[in-house]
Amino acid sequence: MLVLLLLTQFCAEMDEQWGYVGAKSRQRWLFYAYDRLRKTVVAHVFGERTMATLGRLMSLLSPFDVVIWMTDGWPLYESRLKGSCT
Repeated sequence: MLVLLLLTQFCAEMDEQWGYVGAKSRQRWLFYAYDRLRKTVVAHVFGERTMATLGRLMSLLSPFDVVIWMTDGWPLYESRLKGSCT
């Protein structure tokens, strides 16, 4: 059981990166969760910079026991994570 917990617990550093396809009016965002201890991307999604895209990323993280959340302070992170950190 201890081994299973070690494999599912991690520290999530969440961020987003902006890019465009063909023209700057066609913006695309990459949202990702990075585990600094294991040095690997745990989950990622592409979409608009909205709560819906962030929600898709969070749903990919739901099977994991995230023990620490780190963000760049974007207000949507705080509103989405409120209540997740107990």
